[in-house]
Amino acid sequence: MNIPSHFMPPVFPRSGTENRRTAQGTSQKSAFDKYLDVDRQRQLMRELPPGRMLDSVYMQFMDDYRAWKAQQPETTFPNSQGWTEENLTFLRERYSGELSAFEIYDALNAMQSLGILSEKGQRCAIGTYDVQMKLKGGAYRTHTDPDADATWLHGFDEAPMVKFQKVDDIISWAKNFREDDWPDFITGAEAMARGWL
Repeated sequence: MNIPSHFMPPVFPRSGTENRRTAQGTSQKSAFDKYLDVDRQRQLMRELPPGRMLDSVYMQFMDDYRAWKAQQPETTFPNSQGWTEENLTFLRERYSGELSAFEIYDALNAMQSLGILSEKGQRCAIGTYDVQMKLKGGAYRTHTDPDADATWLHGFDEAPMVKFQKVDDIISWAKNFREDDWPDFITGAEAMARGWL
């Protein structure tokens, strides 16, 4: 059976249910709680005019981020690329203390611009990473936990960035990021073995 990719949400690899941020609740606050609050999303849906649909939480976040970014001064990056002391100092000075959701996303973009994170690494961190699976000759994308109470989140709650609070959290994740852990194409059996199905 072939299922077109536009019918299925993306995959977000996970290490276990302890990392989930859904309406089921967690003891640790996330800078992204506004977007992960199921009750808030349901209220937004109730307030929509007839015939209108609510954007995904990712699109809501991106609209808000763009509005925030437009109010920020232009960034001047260091001239170096990669894991240099100059780049790490820049990140720690620019993104100090507890970060907002927008600052977390902005820091990830800065790390890609500085050559610390690859494009794939940045996409994995923000949760826009897709995995294709082959089933009987067809390929499709699937959600990691289709039976979750908050599947409407489309995995946004499983994106690594929702766990970040400080720039050192982001730097630590980036240091441990290995592209091989995030394959572009896997078999259905491998997806089951990883716990993604």
